[in-house]
Amino acid sequence: MLKLLWKFLALSLVYACSSLAVAGEITCMPNDQRVATLSDAIECKALISVNLNSSEQIDALYDDLGDPWVKEGELTGVGSNDLFTITADSWGIDVEGHWYIADAFWQTYGRAVITMHVGHGGGNPDAFAWLITPGTHGGDFSYERIAGTGGGLSNMFLFGSGDPVYIDPRVVSESSIVFLLLIGLCSLVLSRRRSCV
Repeated sequence: MLKLLWKFLALSLVYACSSLAVAGEITCMPNDQRVATLSDAIECKALISVNLNSSEQIDALYDDLGDPWVKEGELTGVGSNDLFTITADSWGIDVEGHWYIADAFWQTYGRAVITMHVGHGGGNPDAFAWLITPGTHGGDFSYERIAGTGGGLSNMFLFGSGDPVYIDPRVVSESSIVFLLLIGLCSLVLSRRRSCV
């Protein structure tokens, strides 16, 4: 009986830890000539011969809820613009960096898209667009030109859409409930062992 209880507790702990991950790092496809990866994203779309720099273009890609997209940040190098900040080790054909979205963004919008343009000609794709996990304030990104010519990192944009999503701080997450159950069961097992001795 005790072995079965310990197995249950171990599985509960694994479940609680695994349920904390919602989204992760996404590499856009195709990725045989130009590879771009960004975290913490839900989805990525890659396009040829376009620079995703207008709200109308993002509406065409992510219009499933019908809310218009608004440009909230435009960067052609490391730095900050409006509600969007980029830090990176370089700005060219092999780039690793971090992106940040200001708290004020999520007080205004419920959805975010980050786009990357890597120049026309000599390779495929030319632009990437990631739908960001709601409420995320930052993550990593990378860009690498594997084959072809051109394709240096040109710009990155932040777009927002929809009403902000209110998260009630009094609501206990599912993983927290499992963790609390786990603590309760451990306490029960320890109290039983003491009373048997």
